[in-house]
Amino acid sequence: MAQTSTTPTKRLVLRAVLNDVSPIVARVIAVPDHLEIHDLHEVFLSLLGWTQDLGFIVRIRAHEFNSFRRKTHGTRLRDFAMRRQKKFRYICDMLDLWEWEIRVLDVELVESEEVDIVCLTGRGAAPPEHCGGPRGYRLMLKRQQAGPELTDPASISVGVKLLTDVYQDELGVDLQFLEDTMHEGWKSVEERLARSGPLTPTRFSLNETNERLKQLMQHRRWWR
Repeated sequence: MAQTSTTPTKRLVLRAVLNDVSPIVARVIAVPDHLEIHDLHEVFLSLLGWTQDLGFIVRIRAHEFNSFRRKTHGTRLRDFAMRRQKKFRYICDMLDLWEWEIRVLDVELVESEEVDIVCLTGRGAAPPEHCGGPRGYRLMLKRQQAGPELTDPASISVGVKLLTDVYQDELGVDLQFLEDTMHEGWKSVEERLARSGPLTPTRFSLNETNERLKQLMQHRRWWR
C-alpha cells in the first residue's frame, strides 16, 4: 500500500517476549511506524516460521483489535504515538493463545518511508504450531526431557494410586477415570511431539529469520 501521508516515518525497535514459556523466546525487530496492525501480525508469523493464520488480538492503550473487527484494517502503529518503553500485548493464534509482551526499545526518525523490516536479535526457538499453547509446549518439553518412562502406563498407574491414596477425599474422582484421563493427555502430547520432531528450545538463527522476512517483503509492498 503506497504511503501518502506527509507524516515523517519513524523506525520502531520492538522487543517481543513470549509469556509463560521457558527457555525464553524473544525477538527484537525493527519496523516502520506506518505498519498496519494486520501486517504486524504477518511479520510475526514470518518471524516464527508459522504458516497457518489462526487470527490475532492486539491490546494497546485500552483498545483491542483483532482479526475479525473491521476497524483493525487501516490502523497503524503510529496511531498510538509510540514512545520508548511503551508496552502492548499481542496474542498470536486465537486457538492456542500465544501472548507476547511487546516493548518499544527505540524510536528513530528516518528520511525515507521505505524502512526494511528486520530482526536484530533473538533468543529461543519458536514453539511448534498447534501444540496446545504454552501449556502444551511445556508438556512436550517435559516429555522429551524425561523420556518414555514419564508416560509409561505402569508408571502412570502407580502415580495415580499414590495421588489418590493421599488426596482421595479432596480429589473426589474415580481412580480409573483419573488414570484414563492422564493416559489420553499424555498420548496427545506424544502425538504432537512425533509430528514436530525433536524440540530444540534454545535454537535461534538470525539468518534464517531474516530470510523469511525478506521473502515476505518480496511478496508484499505494504511496508513502504
